[in-house]
Order: sequence, then structure tokens, then C-alpha cells
Amino acid sequence: MSRFVYFLLISNMIANLIAASPRIFFAKSEEGAIITMIIALFFGVFMNWALITSFKAFPGKSLPQILSLYLSKWITIPVLIILGVIWYVSGLQTLITYIDILLRFLTPEMSVYLVIAMFIPVITFGIIMQSRNILFTLELVFVLAVPAAAYYVVKLYFAEQVSWDHVAIAMTFIDNPPDYTVFSTTTYLFAGTFDIIIFNSLLKKKMTFGIKQALIVFILGAFALFTTYFIPIGVLGFDQVESTLYPWILTSDSIRMKFGVIERVIFIFLLLFLAIAFLNITIHWHVACKLFQSAFDIEQLKIKWREKISLVIMVVVFWSIAIYTTLKVTEYDLFLFSRYYFNFIPIVMTALISLMLVVNRRAKS
Repeated sequence: MSRFVYFLLISNMIANLIAASPRIFFAKSEEGAIITMIIALFFGVFMNWALITSFKAFPGKSLPQILSLYLSKWITIPVLIILGVIWYVSGLQTLITYIDILLRFLTPEMSVYLVIAMFIPVITFGIIMQSRNILFTLELVFVLAVPAAAYYVVKLYFAEQVSWDHVAIAMTFIDNPPDYTVFSTTTYLFAGTFDIIIFNSLLKKKMTFGIKQALIVFILGAFALFTTYFIPIGVLGFDQVESTLYPWILTSDSIRMKFGVIERVIFIFLLLFLAIAFLNITIHWHVACKLFQSAFDIEQLKIKWREKISLVIMVVVFWSIAIYTTLKVTEYDLFLFSRYYFNFIPIVMTALISLMLVVNRRAKS
């Protein structure tokens, strides 16, 4: 399996570490969150295996190219539009969450319009970049930011503020029945791999997903889930963590770097995760843009200026919806919005895999 697939998977896991996922987990901490995460962990690995296996027969081809070869336009166009909306919404909910975090913790006196204006040029540039450059940027950010972020996360495991007694209390609820919302939210952590529906066009070699790859994805997922759920409980306490809006922000503030230039780790932590979030939003909207372009045959336009105008219109629509939604939604609306969106993810993933099975059968016949 290509290293870029791992980068896509890990970046999505990290970006959701301080977003809505932890809050959903803690809201169900006494209602089967742990057993559900264990079940979803195996399901996530299985879905990654199914996705890679289904694309194995089409090296160097994106999903729009594959569907156009083996399915009619009556099926291809609606599928691409639906997937484009889903990928756009994925980036949108991450964008709104991180704008809210910025306004609360890093730039409380800054106007929301100015914060949005900071995002617009960077993300817009990423949307219109070539897919190959997106992957190279992902690799660069991964090499520069992820080791530092991993260092601070691992440092939390050995912090004096972590009470493992609270973790033990949380473990006593492992026998409660599973919850679908927690299941779908956990499944979403493994959705980063699904970005290959566009980036597979750049992966010319056949990918394999054997026991080795399954173990790597399983270990990454288990570490991400354990860290996301248990570390904030150990720092904030089992009873208090549920009422915290952004548990991981307060958790990161418990670390101090006595001999560092900046003593409070929260600022470094937020900047690192903000860089990864920027990239995560860019990737999702880039994929959404490519899906919409394929659905409306924009890439097939022979006149270059028409293609450019279509791309500009798409970017303007993206940001118009994003700005309006950011200004209108409240914290509670965002929480509900994220829950509804996550609940839809396993259905979409299963439907996409099923569609790829049909395409594979047609390709063989």
C-alpha cells in the first residue's frame, strides 16, 4: 500500500482528534462507548481492506474514470454529485470547528470575518492545485508537523496530571450495549483512506492490503482511539469530561515545557493541529471539486477559459456556503450537525464498496 494512503488516513485521524469526535464519545461514555469503539475498529480495518481491494484492479484510475468506463451516466452522475456533497460537508464541519477553536483560544479578540479570510486564500489555492502537488504537500506537512504532534501526545501519557484511576472507572462501562452514533463517529476516523477515489489516478502500482497492512491500520486506529478517549478522561476526570466543549484543548493545556521558548504547550499544540486541519480541509474540498468537475464534465471542456470560469464559480459557491454556515451555526448546531453527518458515513462507505464490487464484476466479464 502506498505511503500516501497512510498519510491520508493519519491526517484524517489527527484532524478529528480535537474536533467533534471526542465530545460524541464522552456523551456516550456510560452507554457503551468503549465496546462500540472496539467493534468499529475492526469494521474500519475491514472497510479499508475492502476499498483497497476494490481499487486493486484499476491502478492509475480515479473513481470518476472507473465509473465512466463501466456504468451509464444515469448512475455515474448522481453518484459523483452525492459523493461530492459528502466530501464537501466533511471539510465544512472541520472548517467550522477549527474557526470556533481559533476564536476561543488563539484569537479571541479577532473578528470572525478576519479569521475566515485567513483560511480562504490557503484552502482555495489547495483546491485548485494539481492532485500530485496535494500529495507532495501532504507528505511535507506530515514530515514537519506530525512528529512534533506525536511527541506532545506521547508526552501526555507520562504526565503527572493523568489519573489512571479515572481511566479504570471508564473501563467499567465496557459491558454496556453498543451505540450507533459512537460506531459511525469511530468509523469516520478511518475514512481518510477513501480519498483515493481521486488520488488513485496518481498511484500507478497495484496496491495490496494483506495482514501487514491490516495490522498497521489496526494499530494506528487503536492508538488514535485510546488516545482520543482515555487521555482526556485521565486528565479532566470521568465525571467532568462530558461537560467540556473541547476536551483535548484543556488536556493539552496540562503540559508544560519548563525549558521551552513557549511554556504552555496548548499554543504549539493548536498551531500544529491547525496546520494538519488546513491540509485536511484542503484535501476534502479538492476531492469534492474533482468529483463535481467529473459529474458536470468540466474537465472535458475544450475551451480553457470555460473550464477556468467553471472552477471559479465552484470555489465561490464553496466559500459562500461555508461563510454563511459558519456565521449562522451555534455550538449546539455544530454538534448535532456532526452527529447526523457521522451517522451517514458507514452507509456511504458500504454503498461505495458495493458499487465498486459491481464495477469489478463488470470489468472481469
